Amino acid sequence: MRVQRTGGADATKDRAIEDHPFVVKLMSHGHIDREDLKALGRTLDRRVTVKKGQDIIVQGYEYETLDLVESGFGLRFTLLHQGGRQILNAVLPGDIVGFPASLFKRSIFSVMAATPMSLHRVSIKAFTELCRQRTNIAIALIWFAAREASIYAHHLVNAGRRSPLERVAHFLLETHFRLKAVGCASEDSFELPFSQEAIGDAVGLSAPHVNRMLSELRHQGLIGTQNHTINVLDRAALQILAEFEPSYLERTSFSRGRK
Repeated sequence: MRVQRTGGADATKDRAIEDHPFVVKLMSHGHIDREDLKALGRTLDRRVTVKKGQDIIVQGYEYETLDLVESGFGLRFTLLHQGGRQILNAVLPGDIVGFPASLFKRSIFSVMAATPMSLHRVSIKAFTELCRQRTNIAIALIWFAAREASIYAHHLVNAGRRSPLERVAHFLLETHFRLKAVGCASEDSFELPFSQEAIGDAVGLSAPHVNRMLSELRHQGLIGTQNHTINVLDRAALQILAEFEPSYLERTSFSRGRK
């Protein structure tokens, strides 16, 4: 699959529906046939763009739409009463903004664009009807949701048991794998436009601590960095350090069995 740049809202225009990162991701979790693709194409007919720093959903407010990420990066987080925030995970191409937040009466967390983003906005009513009509899509979304839950589980392990260096290494490997799976990264490098403060909020470290951990990974010859590009120089050693086993991100046995 052709690698797409993901830094801005204009990065992916007029792509075929099967090349949309959300559809690529969905197809890795279940059997999607030609009629399913046509139905998805009819549903993804409203593209919106958001600027860097713009809120997409805000914790505590009611939303009746889902936004499917075509390009760009966002941050999913919860706000604390003291004014701090906890980043729950990165929002990448192929993800759904508002899943599951918008399925509750009020959003349970916020999402902000970390770069310009291109989204396809769908009402929850239209998306629900799509799932009713196209059972392949509904079944694939079950596995989509299970994958999201497994990501959160690994983030809990990171925060509770892994060292700072291991946390940063795991964050880099997970982000790279997620981007590569939807055609938005090369085999050994990827764009990471998050600030060190944002990475710190995601892994439970201060920005200076993140800076030191990145420097240590470079010193050990595991990664290289240039502007916002991360180059993976020694994947095997980096995976051993982070205890990163990507099976929780890979194609499910269910989807492989149907093809």
